[in-house]
Amino acid sequence: MAGLAGAAQRRGIALSGSAEAAADILLSAWSPDAESATAHLHAARQAGWSGPVMLVADCGNADMVIEALDAGAGDAVPADASPEEVAARLAALIRRPRPAVIRVGDLAIDRLSRQVTRAGRPLDLLPREYAILLHLAERVGRCISRAALLRDIWGLGFDPGTNVVQVHISRLRAKLDRGFGHPLLHTEKGKGYRLAASNRA
Repeated sequence: MAGLAGAAQRRGIALSGSAEAAADILLSAWSPDAESATAHLHAARQAGWSGPVMLVADCGNADMVIEALDAGAGDAVPADASPEEVAARLAALIRRPRPAVIRVGDLAIDRLSRQVTRAGRPLDLLPREYAILLHLAERVGRCISRAALLRDIWGLGFDPGTNVVQVHISRLRAKLDRGFGHPLLHTEKGKGYRLAASNRA
């Protein structure tokens, strides 16, 4: 959506490179004539997204908004909505209280107690491992680059030239995925790391 990045930035909201997500909110293009809002949201959940979704419909009317909200969307707007309106709606979604527990497949992260379980089994994570996992879980389904992890987890705005990220990811993966039927932590070669219930991009 032309102009959305600028309108969002003026509200302190950073969009992903493809303008598909802001914070932990997914902006998803939806064609009501092609599929129902329920089917569209189900596909997003099946792909591993567990956060709020704002549907951007290629046609807009009150019935479309009602259908999207009834299906569980966080919000819905027509594709011809102004960037300023969409940015304002994003800001409102971001201000909503976040759930205490994040779930990705059989993984549960309790923000309050900082306890992590998978299939009911407690995972003993070190503070940095927990910080990485929470960061990825809050952006579930999105590929997070090594540079972004260095900036957001280690507070480094430069590349230290070490394999510190890879080492911590390896240790986290061993605790998170070993002994389970399918992995949750996926590596996208040359791009970064993604937490998702399935390995579909």
